[in-house]
Amino acid sequence: MDATALFENTMDSMSLRGFHDFAKEADIVRDAKTRMERKVKDDGLPYRVAKERPLIGGIADLIMSGSDGSVLVAIELKYEPHRSRLPSTQARVIWSEVETDIRKVQGYVGTGGVGAAYAILVDADGRWRSSHPNAPEGSEWRDWGNGVSALWTKVGGDSSA
Repeated sequence: MDATALFENTMDSMSLRGFHDFAKEADIVRDAKTRMERKVKDDGLPYRVAKERPLIGGIADLIMSGSDGSVLVAIELKYEPHRSRLPSTQARVIWSEVETDIRKVQGYVGTGGVGAAYAILVDADGRWRSSHPNAPEGSEWRDWGNGVSALWTKVGGDSSA
């Protein structure tokens, strides 16, 4: 299994499980890392998963590297919990940070030598999908069920969106 498929399968399994247990972005990053590490170990895949790795253009939330140390996948994640999980109705995510993440992943692949990069906003509240129904260029909104949407941006790798 290649590194992009491993990450995309991880996100698919997380979307099926649901996001009701997550309170903040760090919970999603930790869960994704744990799932990817488990799959790498169980299947004997030649990858290493790391958090908060400095790259040209920023610090990626997660990366997967090959046995030679090259960064195969870089991941930026944002998480907007459902309003019922927040002490106030104020958003946790700032839209300009989502746009920054999209630019960062473009740079990771464009000038940073990364094979593929993702910027994903998990919108458990529907707040951002309703206020930004037209996804930024190169991105798409995905419906993950139960009112959860994901703004999915993939740069590089194979041609799948």
